[in-house]
Amino acid sequence: MTFKKVLLAAATAISTLGMGTLPAMAEGPVLVKQVPPEYPRGAERRNLEGTVDLGFEVDADGKVTNVEVVGASMPGVFDSAAVKALEQWKFEAGQPGPGEITIVFKLG
Repeated sequence: MTFKKVLLAAATAISTLGMGTLPAMAEGPVLVKQVPPEYPRGAERRNLEGTVDLGFEVDADGKVTNVEVVGASMPGVFDSAAVKALEQWKFEAGQPGPGEITIVFKLG
């Protein structure tokens, strides 16, 4: 079963993001460590906002693997920051499977 989440990455509130910013999942791996993405400085200076849709796998140890961009409102602008953050996430071990997430970059 694929699970899907949405994460808001606000430039002015990035340090306040925690696990409570994500909606609870009905099924799937349980998130135990979330690393918020850094808002790209160039995008912030140009007042750009956008979204990145990512697909990924969670392995049996709870590690995020095979992260790929499956869509972006502004291709190439936020992709790297979104992928870099998601690769650092950790889920509870023992519940491997595919996942999807939309990371929203919005200036606060």
